[in-house]
Amino acid sequence: MRLEARGLVRVFPDGTRALDGADLEIRTPCFMVLSGPNGSGKTVLVRHFVGLERPQAGIALADGVPVEENLADTRRRVGFVFQEPEHQILGITAGEDVEFGIRRRVPDRRERRRRASSALKAVGLAGAEDKLASALSGGQKRRLAVASALASDPELVILDEPFNGLDPAGASGLLRMLLDLRDRGVGILVVTHDLEKCLAHADRLAVLVSGRVAADGTPRELWDRLPDLGLRRPPGGPERLGEMTWLG
Repeated sequence: MRLEARGLVRVFPDGTRALDGADLEIRTPCFMVLSGPNGSGKTVLVRHFVGLERPQAGIALADGVPVEENLADTRRRVGFVFQEPEHQILGITAGEDVEFGIRRRVPDRRERRRRASSALKAVGLAGAEDKLASALSGGQKRRLAVASALASDPELVILDEPFNGLDPAGASGLLRMLLDLRDRGVGILVVTHDLEKCLAHADRLAVLVSGRVAADGTPRELWDRLPDLGLRRPPGGPERLGEMTWLG
């Protein structure tokens, strides 16, 4: 699928311009990273792609159709994982949580249960259907949020700062899971300022600065510009790109 932001503008009530004419296109399949300094507008931008924000100017499109005109289908095709997974956990058990988001589309309970089990298995939580969601670790809650997104068979999953609060083992486990999903054909968009955790695996990097896309290309193409864009990287040339991963 193809998601597009064309000239998106979002101004907060205090006058802060979170987005200032942002343009971005995402095509699946991909493993794409959207980065930029804190406060650059990354989260606000991607929320437009699933209708959690509405443009004050500009437009967000899914396969050429305004997102708000086909919102239900867009949300089925694009899974969204919030920065804080607790904000989207609605079920008492892990299985109930995964089933919650597909109740209307899948009325048959046995089929919902099957999909939930399949999604939990895909994120490394096989057999966790009856575990209390509140008792899961931070990394497991993040995986549960991804499983809930996967239950609708999305073409793209957007993850907002997915590595926040995870220890190295949790972050590497989550990254391996995302790479496995990519290998299965699911598009992945990681929104993060922590490039050192995952940039080695990205086929594309877009950098947001002050509400606009300031750079867009492959990580190697943008390597020399990263410090000027306010992003950290190892010293040296793009041959060090392979170090920017939490996989051992």
